[in-house]
Amino acid sequence: MLATLALVVSACASMSATQRRQIFTDAPATIDANARYLFHMHGLIVELQGPNAQGRYGQYRYHWTVEALADHGFVVISEVRSRTQIQTYAATVARQVAKLRAGGVPADHITVTGISKGGEITVLTTAAIGDPEVRFVVLAGCGRLDVFNVSGGLEALGRRPQGRVLSIYDRSDREAGSCARYFPQAPGLTFEEVVLDVGRGHALFYTPERVWVDRVVEWALGR
Repeated sequence: MLATLALVVSACASMSATQRRQIFTDAPATIDANARYLFHMHGLIVELQGPNAQGRYGQYRYHWTVEALADHGFVVISEVRSRTQIQTYAATVARQVAKLRAGGVPADHITVTGISKGGEITVLTTAAIGDPEVRFVVLAGCGRLDVFNVSGGLEALGRRPQGRVLSIYDRSDREAGSCARYFPQAPGLTFEEVVLDVGRGHALFYTPERVWVDRVVEWALGR
């Protein structure tokens, strides 16, 4: 009897968490100025194969990641984007952020995150948005070879990055490394970097592991 009751309580708690999730593909039509908003952008492999992509790093769990972030109480804005230029998509995110700001959302209640190519887009949004209080998390998003020409994108914008920026990557990652080159010390910019020693490289960010999700949450909450 007690075991059955425990299962029921657990199931109800799980359903309650799911029902509370707020996940959108664009800035919502009705904006809650008291909510915390988190943009999330996936990697290139999802552009090529869709949300259940499978590659040399294993299964990409896009929906799991978005749901894990929403379970922390954020209004998550994320979509499965098609092939796109990083500059174009950074401008799209900047427009969505501007809509939230116009709706009364404080800048420090907005966080932009991205993994791999999504992280490179995130780097560009720091300049495209240009607000020192908006938060950003770049996850394995600074390619060692700059394949998508982030440097050129920043130069084309003609503005310096601003905001509170956190970079996270795994030391064993052969594709991504430090983001420090994009964020030299400047007014209106806070930059921190965490190098993990998990040993899974790029694959670490294919699933919502607590070792990085918790850091994203803490940064977004300003802790």
